[in-house]
Amino acid sequence: MSEAFAQALARGDELREPARWVWRVAFRVAAGELKRRRTFQPLGVEPGYEHPDPIDHVIAALGQLSPNQRLAVVLHDYADRPVAEVAATIGASRATVHVHLSKGRRRLRELLEEDDDA
Repeated sequence: MSEAFAQALARGDELREPARWVWRVAFRVAAGELKRRRTFQPLGVEPGYEHPDPIDHVIAALGQLSPNQRLAVVLHDYADRPVAEVAATIGASRATVHVHLSKGRRRLRELLEEDDDA
């Protein structure tokens, strides 16, 4: 998130909707970092702790949602942002955000249940 704020400050007044822009850039930066971490494997370093229930499958399942469903679910359910703010961030109505949340949660549930069965 700090990287997104730094970029916003550098752009100054050229941003029309700074809050919306910062959220989008923060997600893009985070996605790039996750991609980088998947390809980077430190040599000779063993992890000190492994979570008993790795969330890699959750991240992979989120990656299979549509971009708006993913944004709605992460912003509302994980970042605890209100529906009105999510709607402003993705440029949609509140009703549309509720649809994205409903469909995204249903699809996540299906994907995660498939992982459990495998």
